[in-house]
Amino acid sequence: MDASENVEARVDGRLWRLSLLTVINRFANSFTVVVLPLYALAIGTDEAFYGLMTSAAGYVQSGVLFPAGTLSDRRGRGLALLAGGLIGGVALILLPFATSPLIALLTYALTGAGTGLTASSLRTLIADYTARGYDRTRSYGIVDTLGVLVAVAGPFIGGYILDPRMFPWLSEEMSRFVVVFLIMGASKVVAGFLGLSTEMWLRSHTTQGDPLPRASIIEPELSEPLTEEELRQSREITLLFGLAQLVMGFSSGMVVPYLIPWVNAAFRPDPFVLGMLPSVANISLATGTLFVGLTSERAGKIKVVFLLYLATPFLTMGLVYAPAFIVMAVFFISRMSVANMVRPATTSLFMEGVSTRYRARAWAVTRLMWTFSRQTGTLLTALLLTQGLFGGIVGFGILVFPVAMMFYPVSVLPMWIAVKRMRSRA
Repeated sequence: MDASENVEARVDGRLWRLSLLTVINRFANSFTVVVLPLYALAIGTDEAFYGLMTSAAGYVQSGVLFPAGTLSDRRGRGLALLAGGLIGGVALILLPFATSPLIALLTYALTGAGTGLTASSLRTLIADYTARGYDRTRSYGIVDTLGVLVAVAGPFIGGYILDPRMFPWLSEEMSRFVVVFLIMGASKVVAGFLGLSTEMWLRSHTTQGDPLPRASIIEPELSEPLTEEELRQSREITLLFGLAQLVMGFSSGMVVPYLIPWVNAAFRPDPFVLGMLPSVANISLATGTLFVGLTSERAGKIKVVFLLYLATPFLTMGLVYAPAFIVMAVFFISRMSVANMVRPATTSLFMEGVSTRYRARAWAVTRLMWTFSRQTGTLLTALLLTQGLFGGIVGFGILVFPVAMMFYPVSVLPMWIAVKRMRSRA
């Protein structure tokens, strides 16, 4: 093998290891959309309590994000990924053994700490080992697409196990949740150890100045101090992208966690059918994510993001006003795909504007703003539902979901300003 072939092999090795790490994390998280709302009903609570569980975990995540980002920047991405996997995994394994709704709420809240540690490092690890521009956008597109494809399995498996017609030997309903949460928790633990080993492998196979044709760590070592100008510019971009996340997070929090509970209340499908819905949506999302990752660099990343976000409220309107389940399913799949396929473009844009040595902290700040506002939206919806407004979750969704989604295209404005600032300095 000559030198160029050896370089290509190392580049491909990096991408596949980062993809595997993302895949396992996405697989563990993908169960939640179906399993958690059904778990809330199984312990004798309702959709409002499910919203409280989600928001509690989100607020804990908000509190952990910046310290986790600091840990990641100073001690390494792998250590934060390991800690996140262990905390989140153990909490999920213990969740079905909770003896009361309060204990369940507190136990699930711990998963937010694990998510905070993982979220601050996984995306930045990819950015650390890819070159800015097309390569980074492409890498995020490939990694995210593979993650989404594997995430198809989570809702399907969760719904299948929880369906009382399946596995008759699991006669107790909670025993089904024990199996599902064990799968979720074990996957998170495995992802934690894999995160540590992946960073160690990447460091050992990367040196400064490698003549890599498609990816290289061409930015300064993480151990070197930030200059004042780098810090100022990174903070400016972080603030603008954080404002975008703040707007979109509140809108998303009022809608996205309640879509599956809304479908369950409006159409009463079997758990297996309910699990199929997000699974099929993930297949469509994978195609869209790959398309955005491969084409948005040429088409204009910020333009692609705006057009997709502009379509989101109209697809949400079609979802809640659909006259039949099959029509609703088409709009559900379309809405979930369009609203989420922009991630390779938005992440690549953000990573271009911040220094390598501030990257995890910057990502943590934007995620904190997103998470805090999202959980506030989720909590507000939960409080409104407890008051019985609009006749319950079905009426609430019909009236509020499309309106809340109109903030998605508005959130693009701060990102557009950030992009203009980055280009003016180029």
